[in-house]
Amino acid sequence: MPNKVPRVNRVSQAFRFLRVSRLLLWTLWVIYRERQRVVRARERGNYDVQPNVEVLIEVLVAFRKTAIQLGVLMIKLGQFLSSRADLLPERALQVLSSLQDEVPPEPFDHVVSVIESELGKPVEELFTVLERKCTAAASLGQVHKAILASTGETVAVKIQRPNIEQLVSMDISTLKFVIWVINRLVPDASEFIDLMGVYREFRRTTYEEIDFIREAENAKRFQEMFKDDPNIYIPRIYDQYTAKHVLVLEWIDGIKVNDYSTLEAENINRLEVAKRTVQAYFYQFFVEGFFHADPHPGNIFVKKGVRTADGGPVIAFLDFGMVGSLTKSMKKSLKDLFLGFLSRDSRNLVGALARLGFIGEGANMVSIERGMSLMMEQYYGMTLGEARDLEIPDVAHDVEALLYGQPFQIPAQFAFTGRAIGTLVGVATGLSPEFNFVEVATPYARKFLGLDAEGVGQTVQQLLSQLLDTGRVLLTLPRSLEQVISKFDTGQIEVKLAENAPSGRNGHRRGRRRNNGRKNVEAASGGGGLAWAFMFTVALAGGIVLMTYAHLMTPGWICFGLAGFTALGLLFRR
Repeated sequence: MPNKVPRVNRVSQAFRFLRVSRLLLWTLWVIYRERQRVVRARERGNYDVQPNVEVLIEVLVAFRKTAIQLGVLMIKLGQFLSSRADLLPERALQVLSSLQDEVPPEPFDHVVSVIESELGKPVEELFTVLERKCTAAASLGQVHKAILASTGETVAVKIQRPNIEQLVSMDISTLKFVIWVINRLVPDASEFIDLMGVYREFRRTTYEEIDFIREAENAKRFQEMFKDDPNIYIPRIYDQYTAKHVLVLEWIDGIKVNDYSTLEAENINRLEVAKRTVQAYFYQFFVEGFFHADPHPGNIFVKKGVRTADGGPVIAFLDFGMVGSLTKSMKKSLKDLFLGFLSRDSRNLVGALARLGFIGEGANMVSIERGMSLMMEQYYGMTLGEARDLEIPDVAHDVEALLYGQPFQIPAQFAFTGRAIGTLVGVATGLSPEFNFVEVATPYARKFLGLDAEGVGQTVQQLLSQLLDTGRVLLTLPRSLEQVISKFDTGQIEVKLAENAPSGRNGHRRGRRRNNGRKNVEAASGGGGLAWAFMFTVALAGGIVLMTYAHLMTPGWICFGLAGFTALGLLFRR
């Protein structure tokens, strides 16, 4: 049986520590310096200042080259930075975008050594075939196709890289040291990135990812999550061939989601693939609070020769080492964020962002709300292809003006969530440029609001939309009245009463102005009465339609309650 790979000696450890430390310090310092230069310029009112993209690209090219040589954690850090649109401009992000695809595989001898040492049997007894060439290579391991000797089933054998635990431990310690140095030398560095939070998140996810027993448990959890969804397939795990550094799972005969020519040759609807993939993520984020955090094209396949009952594609997810979890409060705030975007309600959207920790202290919330509103007006409802084809400088300028102008940050717990979402958007855009996020997301919004009954016609949908808008306005009235009362209390609003007008021509004019004012008030009162009557009619009709035809009891009673409220309003007006 082959001997285990020798551990990294102390000289190599010291050399690696110096290279990693230098790389991280230089990279983070340049990113911080450029960001601070732009922030300070904009604090002085100079909004024309932009980060020096050429300098950022230079440091990131060097980071990418060294990361490929060092592997392990440096690859993962590069992937993390490639998702940070709040730290880096678009051109700089592109330097790191394909980092995962450039990782070289380990020699086949190492593969044999790990399998035999972990499973305790010669490779020939375990597999009748074990392909020498790997089918995929990542920062922490690689995958080989094989055939089980016991059953003849085709499987995927996942093997970890040599000395992975030692190298991860070394790089994690080095990262902690670098963060300690940065926090001592640059006390305000945490204003633009929660370095210790990122360190804790990296440490957690990396150690989980190199434990294949945990990955097998994750895969089983996903199997349970999607057991009733014919659109999604999770490969089977072979427990008897699973150890901490070896994982054997069902081989998926499928097509990568970015293999567009093969998808079209197989007559697979690319738009439907994009929709089903994104819908699976909506379910993971908003319902389960547990999600696949690495949805790059190598981990998402369309099964060959398999269709659902409606003739649609079946999507298979692979690689469950990197997963994310959301707490109950985070899920609620994400739903609020989601609904705020779909309803184009910038106030609720910004409020949800603040609760999730994306907006720091001292932010001008009114300015951010205005900026979000303008951005939604410009980009809302666009297909991914339309968004992709926009002039990059124009889009980047809008985004950077928003991010650099206010204390935005990505909380550490969302470091990999943001990367997953960014990767997923890229996958969906490549699959189908005509993909419309709003169109796919609307059914989920209706479900969150309890409006997801089958057979509800378009007219009822429009009525519900109008009623929801009316209800939203009514719900905000107490807050609006409170703001007005506060302005009265602080003297921001003054009420001036006209003095008794003297007799004569001036007095006649003032009297006429008072009469005109009385007429205006009466007209406004009449208009208000019509509005209340209209609201009463719409609410009453909506309740009848919802309960009688759509069989939606809860929304129906809400409409009847709204009708009663408006009826009382009409009585009081009289």
